[in-house]
Amino acid sequence: MPQMATDDAMSVTPKYLIGRVTKLTGLSIDVVRVWERRYGAVRPVRSSGGTRLYSDADIHRLKRLRKAVECGYSIGQASKLSELELDELIAGAPHSLESPDPYKSIRERFLDAVRSMDVVTADQELARAATLFPVGELVKKVVCPGFEEISGGRSRKELGIAHEKLAFGVANRLLGTLFRIYAPSVNSGMILLATPVGERDELGLLLSALLAAAQGWNVIHLGVDLPADEIVLAVRTTNARVLVLNLTSVLPGTANELVEIAKLAPVATRIWIAGAAAEHYQKLLARANWVFLRNLEELDEHLISEAET
Repeated sequence: MPQMATDDAMSVTPKYLIGRVTKLTGLSIDVVRVWERRYGAVRPVRSSGGTRLYSDADIHRLKRLRKAVECGYSIGQASKLSELELDELIAGAPHSLESPDPYKSIRERFLDAVRSMDVVTADQELARAATLFPVGELVKKVVCPGFEEISGGRSRKELGIAHEKLAFGVANRLLGTLFRIYAPSVNSGMILLATPVGERDELGLLLSALLAAAQGWNVIHLGVDLPADEIVLAVRTTNARVLVLNLTSVLPGTANELVEIAKLAPVATRIWIAGAAAEHYQKLLARANWVFLRNLEELDEHLISEAET
């Protein structure tokens, strides 16, 4: 029976494209490139046409680096280690994310850190999730459900406003950093994101902006609590293809703000309404021919389909 290849005998012949690398390692394209460029985790060879090609040895190392990160070590630490040192590190690790639901494992550790107001650990857990998972999974399977649990904890009086503020500060720093990683695709459409007067859900707006950036859109994150005329001014100035408005509360003046936007916004600009309170304004949305988005999954689907038109 033939023996399995050892590390020494493992092929260093460059042959895998980045898409194949992501399937073999479970890492997203963005994570592989960040690990490669920022940490020198692997050094792919370029083909004559300039395409990066990865070897079996590269795949093997990326898998072990992922394992080390799952065990709680930073990629900055792990990427400096030899193969033997990586093996020893993984073997001696106190825990890993090997579970039926790795997203839940990170969420639970993040929430435990929030409960004890351990900002360092909370930051480390979200940073680890950003390293391991593509942006869509990070947003929809870690951050959103995590903050839903925090909201539930506040309702049950198990957590306070201070806990929520701490969690938001950690998430806001990480998401802002991730947002700057994504450059718009060639000929990408312009998308603006904002909330009308009185709406102050910064996290929901930032998550939507990050999803749009990850899909290659040219994103302008206007922020929260903006009057209708200022939002429309930004739309006209940038010739935005899409305007996303996030609504989380039913407020006295919101309907009037939306009517004003409908009157002033360019006809060519598509307007999408998202957030927990968006359903309250469905009749108005139908009259204005705006798109109602029930959740981030629907936003992601519209971002993809709109980019393809």
